[in-house]
Amino acid sequence: MKKLLLIGAGHAHLHIMKKFQEEQLGIEVTIVSPSDYQYYSGMFSGYMEGVYSEEDMRVHLPSLADRSGVTFVKGAALSIDAKGKVVLTEKGDVLSYDILSVDIGSYTAGINVPGARNHALRIKPNYRIEEVAKKMWEAENPVIVGGGAAGIEIALSLTARRRKEGKKAVTLISHSKLLQSSPMKAQSKIEQIARNKEMQLYLQEAVSNVTTNHVVTSSGNNISYDQLLWLTGPKAPDLFRASKLPIDQAGYLLVEDTLQVKEYPAIFAAGDCATLRDYPDLPKAGVVAVKQSEVLWENLKAFLQQKDGIRFQPKKAYLSILSTGEEEGLLLYGKVILHHHLSWILKNKIDRRFMEKYKTADA
Repeated sequence: MKKLLLIGAGHAHLHIMKKFQEEQLGIEVTIVSPSDYQYYSGMFSGYMEGVYSEEDMRVHLPSLADRSGVTFVKGAALSIDAKGKVVLTEKGDVLSYDILSVDIGSYTAGINVPGARNHALRIKPNYRIEEVAKKMWEAENPVIVGGGAAGIEIALSLTARRRKEGKKAVTLISHSKLLQSSPMKAQSKIEQIARNKEMQLYLQEAVSNVTTNHVVTSSGNNISYDQLLWLTGPKAPDLFRASKLPIDQAGYLLVEDTLQVKEYPAIFAAGDCATLRDYPDLPKAGVVAVKQSEVLWENLKAFLQQKDGIRFQPKKAYLSILSTGEEEGLLLYGKVILHHHLSWILKNKIDRRFMEKYKTADA
C-alpha cells in the first residue's frame, strides 16, 4: 500500500484531511505536527481582542485525523531524505513515504537583532498563541514590532481590548510605513486608524537592540516595555536548507505550478513554506494556501494514478480584511479600500465558516 506523509497541518493539509472523509484512495496516510492543535491565524486578532475563544480558533488534529482515516504523529520534521524517501523527526522517528506533502508555514524574520531572540515573544509556531496572548493581556506596557498585516492587526485588536479595560494603547514599531506593500491610500488609512485609537507609533525606525526592558531604535529612541511581541514578517523554515532540497534565495522550498519539486516530483508543498518558481512574488498569506488546497488534492491523486496534474494559477488580487478592533475591519481588494463594520462582519463570517469545516466534537 502506498504511503502519503503530510508534514504540518496548515490550511492546505486541513483540506486534504477533510477530503479523505469524502474520498478514500486506498493509501496509508500519516500527518506529523508538533501540537495536538492547529490554530487558525486569521482569528488571532479577534482572540487577542477577546471576540473569540481558544475553541473558536483551533482544530483538534487527532480527532480530525481519526475521522479522516489518517494516522496522527505528534512531532516536528527535522530532515527530509528525498532520495531515500524518509523523514526524520526531532523525536527520532523515521517515517517513510511514497508521496510527501509539506505545509508547515513560515517562521519569524528579523529575530537576529541583538537581544530579540532572548527577550521578544513570537507567535510562530502558531501553537504559541495562547501563551503569548496571556502575557500580552497582562502587560502594563506592551510593545509590538512589525508594521505588516499581522503586526498592525494584532496591535489594533489588543488596543481595543485594553481601551475597554481602561488601559493605555499598544506601542507599535515598524522599520517601514504601515502595510508597506499595500497602496499608498491603504497605508495612509491604516495609520490614521491607529492614531485615532491613540496608539503610539514609531514608523520607519528599525530596531537595533533589545534589552530586558527597552527597545532601542536606529534613530536612538529608547522605548520601554514589559512584554514585547515580534511580528516582523515571514522567514523560511530551516528544514529545506538542512535537507539540501531546492530552495529560493530566501530558503523557501522551490516548487512548480503543480506544487511539486521539479527534481523530486514525489514531494509537494503548499502555503507559506514554498515559493512557486513562476510566481516568486506571490504573498505569504493564508488566502493563497487556501486557494492551493484543491490543486494539491487533485495533484496528489493524479500522482498516485500516474496522470498529469493541474496547475495553480494565482489571481492578480486577493481579498484581504484586517480587523481593526471594535468590530470594524479594513477591506483591501485591488483598488478597493473600505473601513467599516460590514468589513468585519464579512471577515468574521469567512473565518467562522472556514473553521466550521474542520471542527470536531472535542475541539
